[in-house]
Amino acid sequence: MSLSRILLGIALLSLYCFALDLEQMMIPNIKPSFDCAKAKFDDEFSICGDGFGASYNMLPIIDNFYSSFYKIVSKEIESKDNIILKNISTTMLKNRRKCPSQIHFHDTFNKEAFDKENEENLQKGYDVIDLHNLSSGMASVLGMNCYEYHYLKALRQITEFLYTTPQYKIIFEKIFYPNPKEYYKLIMTKKISSPDSLFDEDADVILDVIDKAAKDNLLESNGALKKHE
Repeated sequence: MSLSRILLGIALLSLYCFALDLEQMMIPNIKPSFDCAKAKFDDEFSICGDGFGASYNMLPIIDNFYSSFYKIVSKEIESKDNIILKNISTTMLKNRRKCPSQIHFHDTFNKEAFDKENEENLQKGYDVIDLHNLSSGMASVLGMNCYEYHYLKALRQITEFLYTTPQYKIIFEKIFYPNPKEYYKLIMTKKISSPDSLFDEDADVILDVIDKAAKDNLLESNGALKKHE
């Protein structure tokens, strides 16, 4: 075996060994895709991690993942089609801005079922969830669902746009090579949440996607997709 092949094998093994998962990527001080020094809105402060606890370490990673996906796609498609991407992302940002002031409810959420569950928990001596107290610990965790939901919705819209436009499908396949079909299925398959649960199980799909991409060594340490030539 030649020296060049040995060195190549070592290099590939090193890449595999240093592939991370989402949990390993959640370290302090990860910067999102925008300059936190210029943050003006509450959603931007949340993403920058100002006092929201460990769970919000995920937000810069999610933001970097989505933003890098958006940038790669926008550079590859025709300029006339970029208005589609801009509209998707503008809507996402507009809805994301509401996350700090409202709880996100999934499509199958049933208030009566939730109240019944709350009453049973109260009888068991557990704390109830106050939907009107957005400063509570539970509400801040539920706030994470709101961010996840809007990033995932935009990710799905762009993915569907690429897949339904024949000349652009190859862009998605290059980004998620060598398993684009697995990623398409993972991104587009909707999870169903329990009616009595506040948590939107489907919103967590974006975390599943990022975790898989990290394990497949497709991401930088900050969650951004690696550039493909």
